[in-house]
Amino acid sequence: MPNSKLKVASLFCGCGGSDLGLIGGFQYLQKDYAKLPFEIVYALDFDQWAVDTYNKNFEHPAVCDDITHVDFNQLPDVDVMIGGFPCQSFSTVNPTKDTNDDRANLYKQIVRFLQIKRPKYFICENVKGLLTLQKGGIIKKITTEFKAVGYNVQYKLMKAVEFGVPQRRERVFIIGIRNDMEYNYVFPKAINSEENAVPLRTVIDELAIPEQKYYFSERAVQGMKNAKNNMKRGLWQDLNGPCLTITSHLAKTSINSRDPLLLVNPETELYRRFTPREAARIQSFPDTFELNDSEPKSYKQIGNAIPPVLMWYIANGLAKAAKNSKQVNPIKHVKASEMLELNFDEVLQEYPSGIVNSNTPNPEIDLDYSKNVLISLVKADNLEQYLDLSAKVYYTGKKFPSTVALNKLYYFMPHIKGKGVKDLYFINIARVGTRKEGQPDNDPNDFRLVFEIEFVTELFPDYKNIHLNIWHTFTDTTLGKIVDK
Repeated sequence: MPNSKLKVASLFCGCGGSDLGLIGGFQYLQKDYAKLPFEIVYALDFDQWAVDTYNKNFEHPAVCDDITHVDFNQLPDVDVMIGGFPCQSFSTVNPTKDTNDDRANLYKQIVRFLQIKRPKYFICENVKGLLTLQKGGIIKKITTEFKAVGYNVQYKLMKAVEFGVPQRRERVFIIGIRNDMEYNYVFPKAINSEENAVPLRTVIDELAIPEQKYYFSERAVQGMKNAKNNMKRGLWQDLNGPCLTITSHLAKTSINSRDPLLLVNPETELYRRFTPREAARIQSFPDTFELNDSEPKSYKQIGNAIPPVLMWYIANGLAKAAKNSKQVNPIKHVKASEMLELNFDEVLQEYPSGIVNSNTPNPEIDLDYSKNVLISLVKADNLEQYLDLSAKVYYTGKKFPSTVALNKLYYFMPHIKGKGVKDLYFINIARVGTRKEGQPDNDPNDFRLVFEIEFVTELFPDYKNIHLNIWHTFTDTTLGKIVDK
């Protein structure tokens, strides 16, 4: 039988919490989480230690590399992309962090992947702060860019405690489905509440353990007692309820920190931190999952991970949506030689004096969003003219799609490879001509379309990536649709 599994690329995979949940086929707290119809064919992370842990647990090896250096064109095609892009800059724990630093902008690598590989679906995860920072401006900025490259996007704050995980972890999940797909993704409904949550005692075998290295010293306890009253101190967890959020720095847990810990003996004031295995259980990793040989690295990887059980429910919802979805108005990936091309001789006969002959509008009063705009790739040898806005003529290639409604064209936007679109030009004249007009050594019978253009305005303050879905050209696309994207 043919392989019916959806192929997946996992970016920022870490030690593999999201990947384990996506694949399924594991047991946690005596409950089976069935295998899901996904197959990971590519996984990537920058942290070699995390990659080492990942490769202990999965058949498909992860690659250790800087995502900004990866040529996505060389990767296999996939149906799904998953990625918990780094979230430190969006954390509510430290709201003073710069939300425009390099780490905060790593989501743009996901945008780049979506634009190049065009998977049908994607799942992204991030911290709760993504929804509230800059009064919701950050989540709007990110989802707008996902939409701009051709995806319908929905997001929701999900609580791990509501899905059988003994932890009050809250994370934002963003689901994207390519906008040529008919779909019906529904976020999973909670199976637990805070009141009937899985208690911490289900994953803590015993409070008093023999390994002394996990206990806090008497001096540390006295330091806590002498600390300022406004400090969060000794956040010991009630075993009959869920745990506070497990963080990535449990190895350095202070008794004065925000990190959860255990009170072993109230009378002697004996506290300890969680062991790496206990932390992994709190995150819903099964005991069969191999941890890193380094305990500090294990704590970091576990704290950064997506709880596998929570991811399983998210992925199961996507599996159901994918099973019932179909492609509508599918993008046809055909070779230029197979596409119906424009016959320049016929165009010249039909429009002997020019296809378009108009006057430049005043952008402040005349910008018409109902008019059609042609978007086409700019070749490297013409790039400088479009970057400095000095371009006056655009020549199409020798081949041009016959589906473009030439007599409706009004605006032109150059698409800069790797950047996208930004600048809007008005088409003063569109006609049949040759490159010999500007380059005397060219063939006088080598006809193409010639657009005499004039810069009007910057449609966007910065370049916006969009998907060119008919050859290298949009067909019958209005200016308003581009703005909406």
